[in-house]
Amino acid sequence: MKEAIKACGRGNSLWIKGELNGAIVAFDEAIRLDPQFARAYCNRGTVYFEQGNHQQALADFQEALRLRPDYPRAYNNRGVVYRAMGALQQAIEDYTESIRLDPHYADAYVNRAIAYDRLGEDAKAEADRAKAEELREHRK
Repeated sequence: MKEAIKACGRGNSLWIKGELNGAIVAFDEAIRLDPQFARAYCNRGTVYFEQGNHQQALADFQEALRLRPDYPRAYNNRGVVYRAMGALQQAIEDYTESIRLDPHYADAYVNRAIAYDRLGEDAKAEADRAKAEELREHRK
């Protein structure tokens, strides 16, 4: 597990630098070293999404959630992919599950607000934006 964590850390560093292909290689290595490492799948899924590979991103988020069904970030990130694909109801369901698992996860509220905006559900969108702002203020 220690080597898998190191490989995942390399992937994160490369990802931050914008070296997406290198990041994928590092996350692949982390997964090879520990096939049960949900965070490596989640991170690789995010990189795939950034590359525009929605189907591979969804597959990685699905695997992360299979391994760790209580992973709020994986639900949130899968929701981002669904939203990008126009599947707004699925996105909202994932953001809602993310919030259920971690009621203090401000990003999930922001993302759900965006989906509600696109559906024309202004009151729900505004409530989520307000909640996200409240959460961010408490972190300061």
